[in-house]
Amino acid sequence: MERRMNQLFEELLGERIGLPAAPAKLGVREPYADIMETDREVKVTIEIPGVDKKDININATENSLEVSAEMKKEEEEEEEGYVRRERRYNKYYRAFALPEEVEPTKAKTTFKNGILQIVLPKKRIEKRTTIKVE
Repeated sequence: MERRMNQLFEELLGERIGLPAAPAKLGVREPYADIMETDREVKVTIEIPGVDKKDININATENSLEVSAEMKKEEEEEEEGYVRRERRYNKYYRAFALPEEVEPTKAKTTFKNGILQIVLPKKRIEKRTTIKVE
């Protein structure tokens, strides 16, 4: 609901008050994503069909994740008397605030059949001891 309200404000007021254009206005698609948290890690699964692995960019910090990708495809068919050319272009972008602090240098990724999975181990917080001060 919050995302939809922000999108409405950007569309209605953004250009008038100088906000940057919303991703949809720039031709950028926001892929579907799931975030799952366990005791030890945060798993993010993102659907980006038609993209080659080499065209995916992932940036992670201790508390955020940013994924972008581009798909460019060109097809050409020549027959006697005609030439058919088709071009497709999609750009994907998604950014997340993570629910817990993670260790981005230990992230692991897999990409298969248009599904990107990123596993980020949580930062270990040492147990704190409480001392009674008199």
